[in-house]
Amino acid sequence: MNSPFELFGLTLTTTTVISFLPALLAICALTFSWQRSALFLTLLSVLFAYTFNVISISGLAGIISLFLMSYGFTNLKHRALRVMLGSGVFVLSILFFVHAFPGFNNPLVIESYLVSENAVPFSKHLNFDKLMVGIALIALLVPRSHMPNNKTAAKVFVVSTFVILVGLAGGVLFGLVEWDPKLSPILFGWVVTNLFITCYAEEAFFRGFIQTQLQHVIVHPHFGQWFSIVFSGLLFGIAHFPGGAAYTVIASLLGIGCAYGYQKTNNILVPIYIHFLFNLMHFSFFTYPFLA
Repeated sequence: MNSPFELFGLTLTTTTVISFLPALLAICALTFSWQRSALFLTLLSVLFAYTFNVISISGLAGIISLFLMSYGFTNLKHRALRVMLGSGVFVLSILFFVHAFPGFNNPLVIESYLVSENAVPFSKHLNFDKLMVGIALIALLVPRSHMPNNKTAAKVFVVSTFVILVGLAGGVLFGLVEWDPKLSPILFGWVVTNLFITCYAEEAFFRGFIQTQLQHVIVHPHFGQWFSIVFSGLLFGIAHFPGGAAYTVIASLLGIGCAYGYQKTNNILVPIYIHFLFNLMHFSFFTYPFLA
């Protein structure tokens, strides 16, 4: 039997759990730089997802292409080949993000749930395509992380705190949200999907891939760093333009804060957790997702 059941605020089936759990564990393994374990778990997840029709043959081909391109981009030295492979990673990642690549049947796990009384209903899919982007980039393409020193960590803490507070205040001033502290029944399920799918994938792409490559292309010690920070942040904001102009401004500010944290630490976990902390504060203390 594959009947739906409730778990952590998510409506799941047994086949959904079997398909996604190894990939979510792979993200956890990558957090500790256990690359081989993560890739093995991802292989299991892809096989289960194909078996249970979460992905079709075209989705499988897309995933294989993304992983091979990411590996080749990192390990090949020929400039023309790297440009082609990098372009392929960029295009495939975008298509996976906007769910335009065929062959993915992302299950709906939260449907029209009223997180806040005065908010628009919230729905959420478990996006296997987006999850694969996060794993492929962090496992094969994003540079290995290191721990920042205390002085650097203090700077990043101050900047990220400022960005988060200003962004949330901007949401109130722009009329997107209101003060609404709550402990939602779907909190844990939301945390799993937002942190391990949304934040890991988006930061791996915008910071670990885009920002890193800009820093390599623009080698000026000061201009290159600041250009990559601002460009990465603004691109992140533009990606949120469907939410409106005000949402784009706030997302751009958050993106710049995440980019600053990544540039200062070279640790992909830093922008991931800045991004997640902003989202968690939004979910827990303000109207979510937006005022109706």
